[in-house]
Amino acid sequence: MAEEKIKNWANKTESDIYEECLKFYPKIKKAYKNRKDADDAIDEYWKIYNAEADDNQVYQGNSSCYVPVVRDAINARARRALKQLFPAKYKHVDAIGSDGERPLSALSLLEHYIRVTKLKSITRSMLVAGDVTGQWNLYVDWISDIRDITPMVKRNPVIDDELIDKTLEEEVEEEQRIIKDRPTAVDFAVEDLVVIPPTCNEIEDADLVGIKLRMSKSQVEKMVDDGIFIIDKDSDVTAWMDANKGKELKNPPNDRTDEAGIKTEGTNKYLLVFEVTARIEFEDGKKSLAYIYYAGEDEIIGIIKAPQWGQKRPILSAPVDRIAGSFFGRSKIEPVKWMQWNLNDFWNMGQDSAMYSLLPIVMTDPEKNPNYAMMVYGLAAVWPVDPNSTKFNSFPQLWKDSIQMCSAIKSQIHESLDVNEGMMGAQPKGRKNAGAMGAQQQEQSVAVIDHAERVEEEILNPLMERFFEYDCQFREEEIGIMVLGEVGFKATLQNVPPMQWDNRYFFQWSGTDYVMNMQRMQQQIATMNVLRGIPPQQLNGRRLDIAPILEVLTDNVFGAELSSRILIDDRLKFTIPPEIEDEMMHNLMSPQVHTADDDAQHIPVHQKYAMITGDEHAIFRTHIESHMRQMQTKRQEQMAAMQPPPGQPGVPGGAGPGVAGSPRMGAQPQGPRMMQQQAGAIHPDQMPGQPGRG
Repeated sequence: MAEEKIKNWANKTESDIYEECLKFYPKIKKAYKNRKDADDAIDEYWKIYNAEADDNQVYQGNSSCYVPVVRDAINARARRALKQLFPAKYKHVDAIGSDGERPLSALSLLEHYIRVTKLKSITRSMLVAGDVTGQWNLYVDWISDIRDITPMVKRNPVIDDELIDKTLEEEVEEEQRIIKDRPTAVDFAVEDLVVIPPTCNEIEDADLVGIKLRMSKSQVEKMVDDGIFIIDKDSDVTAWMDANKGKELKNPPNDRTDEAGIKTEGTNKYLLVFEVTARIEFEDGKKSLAYIYYAGEDEIIGIIKAPQWGQKRPILSAPVDRIAGSFFGRSKIEPVKWMQWNLNDFWNMGQDSAMYSLLPIVMTDPEKNPNYAMMVYGLAAVWPVDPNSTKFNSFPQLWKDSIQMCSAIKSQIHESLDVNEGMMGAQPKGRKNAGAMGAQQQEQSVAVIDHAERVEEEILNPLMERFFEYDCQFREEEIGIMVLGEVGFKATLQNVPPMQWDNRYFFQWSGTDYVMNMQRMQQQIATMNVLRGIPPQQLNGRRLDIAPILEVLTDNVFGAELSSRILIDDRLKFTIPPEIEDEMMHNLMSPQVHTADDDAQHIPVHQKYAMITGDEHAIFRTHIESHMRQMQTKRQEQMAAMQPPPGQPGVPGGAGPGVAGSPRMGAQPQGPRMMQQQAGAIHPDQMPGQPGRG
């Protein structure tokens, strides 16, 4: 969009497009007015999450505590779901191309965008906001970071207009412009979103979708420079913002900032703009998505055709729990808010009772003890009164009953929010055997995985497709990213050119699948042992290749970084002449020894060059030792090939007793044995990713 001239209909007030867009504003204004009750309820939910007392507290006593049971439960849900969605680094997305091959460059590019957009942090806040408000929301866009830098560079001085002195060098300042294009994803408050009609279940099926944009002066100036906003050329941006700024009763970003303890008064001057997306007939018989920007009831400052090829709205929004016939969902706090308020009242009653019960009551007869006022002394005071007419008593300890009532309410809140003590980081009370623990953790993992899978389906999968589409359309420069490649391929930094729409890919977030794969690994190992024991004549013309199984197992256990160094693919390694290796080692690069190298030929050449250079860094000596070890290994392999083959494990009638330490064919994994482990070892029941465990 920055390079192309944007056609804007905001200044064409006589056009049919402008007249049509002008009719949308009353509907948008009415939709925000209809949100008032929902916004008031969301304000209550955020106060409950932030443990802020309000008018819903009935008991008014000395104690003013707030027990954050709902907040702790929501945070536990977010932590567990986040662990399911982001189980390992650099392994979040999987894809299948139209040619049947995995698009490694595209996957690595998406992993790069996941890191630069800090998607894990955004997802954490989105999960919390989803439970509080009932809706997940993300705004997806493409931005260009432009920086003008002035580095010092060395160059040959210019003697004349065209003559350069190549014998001298000088340091001069050189102005450079760095442009970094990347996608961006921002979570926003559901109070800022309206959908017309609100009964549709998909945002792409809506007639109008509006969102509030609060823009600073620099943002407004950039939109004007890009041609998206059109304002009076003679007016100053600051004066125009002061004249057109909207008034709103609630500002969710300001409220969240206030909850963090930061005041925004006098430091948050912004222009309130309504961004509305609708499908308008720009051409005869063809409707396209349009961005319409309102600064007031009769003030349209931008009408542009959506630049995205996919013609999709930039908003990803879905309810946490879908309700038939409604676009918006219901807060997780709504069913438990009364219990949270009652819990606070009972807790404060118990605290007041505990405070009174610690203070003794002294009862005395004022007629017999006319100097009873002198009894009010500090500790160890002497009271000049008749001891027979003085009696001590105490308040009843009602705080014990209060704690029991609060514990019962707390358990019900946890049950309603699908959390338990294990998710809260506490051990279950009472003695429980391993079977009961496993069953409890299995039930716990069902709710967590179901919650995480819905986030993948509704938000993360469409987000990855949107990242890829925006990259194909808007990125014009090469970008250096880390390409992990397949298992056995070494991780490298590569420059990925701008992609074209040559192939269509299906992207899928692989967080929950990765966790489930860890649980299926034991069955995979057992099945692999069964396959290894099948004689070749029973394969009916098929050939067994367990290399893909080993690749998947190694990748799942050790990760993409280590697996490339565990399973080495010799196809990626080629023999290099010894003279070229000498040059590489002279430049402090260590070439790897290839199995196809002629070690007897390489060693004398390397020894000669090492004597010439002195081998100050011991690179030649290390490389020569690798060649010598490889020669010894090759001799041992030749001698082993001349020996009779050993027996195969699990094969009846084999030539030998089998290979020691190898599993039998078809061996199934068993439960953990109770044996002494080393100090600091993790108990098997606490291992994540095991069957029946969270």
